[in-house]
Amino acid sequence: STPLVLSVHSVVSFDFAVSILPGWHTTIFPPYFVAGAIFSGFAMVLTLVLIMRWVLNLENYITLKHIDNMNRILLATGMMVGYAYAMEFFIAMYSGNEYERYAFLNRAFGPYGWAYWAMVFCNVAVPQLFWSARLRRNVLVTFIASILVNIGMWLERFVIIVTSLHRDFLPSSWDYYAPTWVEVSIYIGTLGIFFTLFLLFAKYVPVIAIAETKAILPGAQPEHHVVAEAAASR
Repeated sequence: STPLVLSVHSVVSFDFAVSILPGWHTTIFPPYFVAGAIFSGFAMVLTLVLIMRWVLNLENYITLKHIDNMNRILLATGMMVGYAYAMEFFIAMYSGNEYERYAFLNRAFGPYGWAYWAMVFCNVAVPQLFWSARLRRNVLVTFIASILVNIGMWLERFVIIVTSLHRDFLPSSWDYYAPTWVEVSIYIGTLGIFFTLFLLFAKYVPVIAIAETKAILPGAQPEHHVVAEAAASR
């Protein structure tokens, strides 16, 4: 899956980077999109894993150590994404291109400023909670943080696309974007397809690989029985 993540998200980012549209024409997009894909992917996996862990009583298989390690990756990739946000502004200001500069100032302080700052809060501020080892092992905090990161990554796509398109080079064509019922239906439909397939797989396919469960069964580690029996006989 790693080559797929690197190839797909870097190639998709080229579609934006090679355009001449202010806000898209930047070479930082490939690593930025790859880091964002890992970031959002781990957040979504955490959301689903914690639900499955609670519903199916998988606490002995999905332990706090697993959650701690995933939160470490969430923190690391969140900082990469935050660095990309800062570099986007730096490149826009340093380039001397007035259109690029305006695109990013409009992104942060224009009519869609609420979406930009909500994105920064969800994707940059929230993961900073995981500097604390206690919070990294807190299931409730992890669940809420993963949902906020999912929301933040959706807002990131919204900000990249909408704020770069709603104001172009002609002020006469400026407008405020409002989704149509078709777009809303497509969005809800994609969520429905995803959760339908996910629930079908959870119903008919083992949630945890059998090979992994065998490794932690008592029969796989007979030496532990010897130690336990010796301790019991004393």
